Amino acid sequence: MSWNKFTRLASHVKVSPYIKTGHGQAFSATKKYLYVIANDHLLKNTPNSEEIMQISKKNLRIKRIWSFKIWNNGANDGRYIHNAMVINDHTFIAEYHRLTDHRFEYWEVTRNGDSWIPKEIGATKGDFTFNNSPVQGMAYDKKRKQIYLAFNDYLFKLNRKGRVLDTGSFHTGREFEGICVNGNHFYAELAQRPELFRQRIK
Repeated sequence: MSWNKFTRLASHVKVSPYIKTGHGQAFSATKKYLYVIANDHLLKNTPNSEEIMQISKKNLRIKRIWSFKIWNNGANDGRYIHNAMVINDHTFIAEYHRLTDHRFEYWEVTRNGDSWIPKEIGATKGDFTFNNSPVQGMAYDKKRKQIYLAFNDYLFKLNRKGRVLDTGSFHTGREFEGICVNGNHFYAELAQRPELFRQRIK
């Protein structure tokens, strides 16, 4: 990219000094708002709360901040999520890897007033990869109600209950840095060198 093109694009970037960013893969958008889930990504199983921030697209100011917890069988059995996708202004889907049980869990978290209520909607037995690679990207296809998980150079498509529907991999020494679904297209960003790919969903 030429310097002139970069400066032309950069002139449209807005930066907010008010936003505490969370884990980068827990960032989503709806028609009016951006959503950021802020947490300490070094924490694993913890009863600590996490925060979800609702940010106006118009002026990049925080409109609301909520705290929420996800757990099974009591507050001491916490799920500290790192990957989530906002479906609408009242719902997000989250993924949690329970390493000790070799299990991936999928949670639907719904807002009721100012409370966020978690419900486990599915799970997958196993670790997907053999080297405990972290999830590099998560996407949710609202139209087909399917979840995508990306690990380095592996991609998995699942239904909401956690059943694997399809898998894919490539061996180029590169990795996913982010994925999303918009309408009938799947998008993937790869690193080293940065590239953006688009694939029509069949």
